[in-house]
Amino acid sequence: MSARRIAIVGAGPIGLETALRASREGCEVVVFEAGRVAEHFAQYGPVRLFTPFRMNSTALGRELLHAAGAKLPDDEEVLTAAELRERYLLPLSRLPELSGAIRGETRIGAVAREGSSKGTSRERAAGRPFLLRIERSGAGPAGLERADAVIDASGVYATANATGPGGLPSLGEESLGDRVERRLPDILGQGRAHYAGKRILLVGDGRSAANAIADLDQMVRAGGEGARTRLEWIHRERGGDALAPAPAGELEALPVLRDLTQRATQIAREASWIRHHPGATIGGFRVLPSGAIEATLAGAGGDESRIEVDRVLALVGYRPDPSLFRELQIHLCYASEGPMALAAAILAAGAKDPSGSQGCLGQVSHGPETLRNPEPDFYILGAKSYGRNPDFLLTIGHQQIEDVMTLLAASRSQLNLAPK
Repeated sequence: MSARRIAIVGAGPIGLETALRASREGCEVVVFEAGRVAEHFAQYGPVRLFTPFRMNSTALGRELLHAAGAKLPDDEEVLTAAELRERYLLPLSRLPELSGAIRGETRIGAVAREGSSKGTSRERAAGRPFLLRIERSGAGPAGLERADAVIDASGVYATANATGPGGLPSLGEESLGDRVERRLPDILGQGRAHYAGKRILLVGDGRSAANAIADLDQMVRAGGEGARTRLEWIHRERGGDALAPAPAGELEALPVLRDLTQRATQIAREASWIRHHPGATIGGFRVLPSGAIEATLAGAGGDESRIEVDRVLALVGYRPDPSLFRELQIHLCYASEGPMALAAAILAAGAKDPSGSQGCLGQVSHGPETLRNPEPDFYILGAKSYGRNPDFLLTIGHQQIEDVMTLLAASRSQLNLAPK
């Protein structure tokens, strides 16, 4: 691949691995990160990942770190998010190939094409550089930078879903401020003061909710102030267990997930400190003069009730933020908000396994063509490429990197052959 300038948005696991791979191909790479390196993994912190280290790293990354003298986790070791960041992603960012390419605390506000607009023919736009609007933290001025290709690996963890009916924000939700937590907190560590002895409203019934239930139970059992903790739990009406069922293939292959699911399911059935609200929806929130939060609930049968809590733990999933590429021609799936070609391939593959017995482990790479967008040389990789579909695995992202290298090489070849 001839040298060209590639801008990567996001210094998470996929952004870093993409930058490393592109630099090996002789490209000039710059990585823009709104926060710290692997910011989302830092926020996920003490949560144990379900997959082993070998699935969360690449052969190239391990090879270069071994050569640099780094001591890496064993292939089958299961790390927390913070441990993966500290023991692999941060050392990766310090390699000579990447250390000068990463710009932290630098947000990309928008991407466009120089000399063209959204309505311009993409054939005419091909070959023109991208313009990236830089928004630096603090008092630094905004600016513009150019790139031949742009890879959006910014993830979805920064954009949480809302708590209200139909995916809308509940009335008054925006008034809660820091009383609502939209990411899985360190309940037994730094976040303990927010949860021990408090009345908590938990919204959600997926794996993050399972982790929260397990941590809260440990805090309650430890006694003291934690023993007074009470939980109001809104989850789907299933006529049985409160937690979303995990696919059998995942439970068989991933012991950490199996153990968590079994433990959280038992707690949900037996804990006296949990009150269930199956099938309820949140109509609105109101902060009372006492500082407590009043939540108005609509039951599955249409009945209305009000509860008072001290804190809301909204673990209802995440969605992609498409504002970055609003001025580009990107075809998104109307359901998942992932790139259309990839979303269609995922849907077609899922139709062959309607039971979903393998879950995320059944995901495969669908090839380079599914990563193409109508906008030439703009690619969405990583969790954001799956949109609202939560079945993304880092191993899929690693294959996407190889696929996009193929596309970039072909694009460069076509431009070199085009008439001047």
